[in-house]
Amino acid sequence: MESAHEAGGWPRLAAAVADQVVVTVIQELHRAVSDGTYRWLGPPARPVQRSTDAISGATFRTVRAGLRRAGELGAFLAGARAVDEELGATTLSTPPSRAATKARAIAHGVVAQQVLEAAPELDQEVTFRVVERVGPVEPARLPGLLPVTTSRLVVFVHGLVDTEQVWLPVDGRGVSLPAGVARSGATPVLVRYGTGRTIARNGRDLDRRLGELLASWPVPVTSLTLVGHSMGGLLLRAACVAAADRGEQWLDRLDDIVYLGTPHLGSWLEKVANVTSWTLRHASSRSAPMGRFLDARSQGIKDLRFGTTDETAWAAGSIDGLLTGRPQDAPWLERARHHLVVGRLHPDPRHPLNSLLGDALVRADSAAASGRFRRIEGVEPPSVTAVGASHTRLPRDPEVARVLTGVLAAA
Repeated sequence: MESAHEAGGWPRLAAAVADQVVVTVIQELHRAVSDGTYRWLGPPARPVQRSTDAISGATFRTVRAGLRRAGELGAFLAGARAVDEELGATTLSTPPSRAATKARAIAHGVVAQQVLEAAPELDQEVTFRVVERVGPVEPARLPGLLPVTTSRLVVFVHGLVDTEQVWLPVDGRGVSLPAGVARSGATPVLVRYGTGRTIARNGRDLDRRLGELLASWPVPVTSLTLVGHSMGGLLLRAACVAAADRGEQWLDRLDDIVYLGTPHLGSWLEKVANVTSWTLRHASSRSAPMGRFLDARSQGIKDLRFGTTDETAWAAGSIDGLLTGRPQDAPWLERARHHLVVGRLHPDPRHPLNSLLGDALVRADSAAASGRFRRIEGVEPPSVTAVGASHTRLPRDPEVARVLTGVLAAA
């Protein structure tokens, strides 16, 4: 069962974060303070510095080794406890709680990939999901687990540190976009992925998964609509680029792509994080460790700085740093209609908060893919619809449901 498989990953992840992030920052701060102090004392203090550095180095190595052993012991105990709980349970098909699923999504979305490698149990591939079931579902088995299979598919892709549960109402608040799609005569399909990976890599994986899905669907697919919230919209663009490069046939069925609060031109929050970390790293030797600590966020989050969908932009170093250039934007896919939904933080469209923060995480010009110095081009301009919902409300907003219903009716 998936929950038992995950259980051992949490102690390993906690130990890895403490070892590779927290202890590293403390050690670098200690070294910066020590170097500054002994530099002030002058050459006579150098022998003392070498002695204290050797002692502190041994201490930190001991702490790191202890953390790694504690992580492995915790993983063993957590795994054993999870197995005992499963053996004593009355059913093995109960899905994990929304909080547990969200915790795993946050861990994968925030922590850098090299740290997450210490806990492979918490890694997440691009998979199809059924809300009532535990674990990923292979494309060939998915039709048999859905209430109805039609020739019209609508694929939902969530955003950063989220899961497919973001499309479901919380405590009776909001609407279910997948349920609305089902009422319209189409079949909703939900996707989950690890948001800490690069958008380009997840896009390539989604491209392959969509190809497998349409190839195994029991009836011929006549219409495909993609819906992406926030980072999910960037993932859809990356998947389309990958599919076009490979000549994938599922693009021939694609009619519409709906982007909900997608940071096509980047997110202001990640821009602030980038400036802050750069400033800390270059301000002084004592603040540099805190800058490197902030830089330990995942590559998926860093991709949101400019809405990057191409890994080569990072590999070439063209957008690393503070004042470097922006990546080149892929144009809108010609064979599909594009619908951009722009949210706002305050219900009043004229409120200054909307101009400053947009929907709280994505500003209006980024969600509309058209700014003062940057614009995503295409043969046909996308349609842009403004709604009175904040970023986190967009996946369950009634206005968005009406937009999606109109898109499906037109298709």
